[in-house]
Amino acid sequence: MIRGNVKKQAILNVVEENPGVGFLDVHKITGFGHGVISHHLAMLEKEGFVRINRGKQKIWIFGSHLDPNEDNIRIALRKETCKKILVYLLNFNRADFNQLQKAIDKSSGTTSITLKKLIEHQVIKVIHGFPKKYTLEDFEKTSHILEMMDVSYSDKLKDRFADTFSYF
Repeated sequence: MIRGNVKKQAILNVVEENPGVGFLDVHKITGFGHGVISHHLAMLEKEGFVRINRGKQKIWIFGSHLDPNEDNIRIALRKETCKKILVYLLNFNRADFNQLQKAIDKSSGTTSITLKKLIEHQVIKVIHGFPKKYTLEDFEKTSHILEMMDVSYSDKLKDRFADTFSYF
């Protein structure tokens, strides 16, 4: 518990309840101005309460107690298309491209880009053969994180839109 600053504590609560939350999400949830959030996040990071994962177009904020090796899984589970792939692989262990494309109901281009990013960020891996198949890098870790995450309906809608434009 942080003493003496209600806004800083409110921001920390949002981060703790939503691992991998983005800056704009903190703004929407708290209603605080961008400058207020930026200031308090910088302080929380400096004090060791949060860790910020900076991507090309977005930042994701995590509680400092969470394992940074799990960030990519948490980020992927916040994106609708990635999450569908991961859930499918949790249920079926491995799948080829066509099975995944059919399961997520996306174009081959979207499926290909999403798989490429998940491989690049070491969330899934390729099993070479004919046809090549995909599986999770760490089944247990992915399963555990999925169970722990509780993405709200508004996050799902927002992330569906963001999923169209950004990857990691």
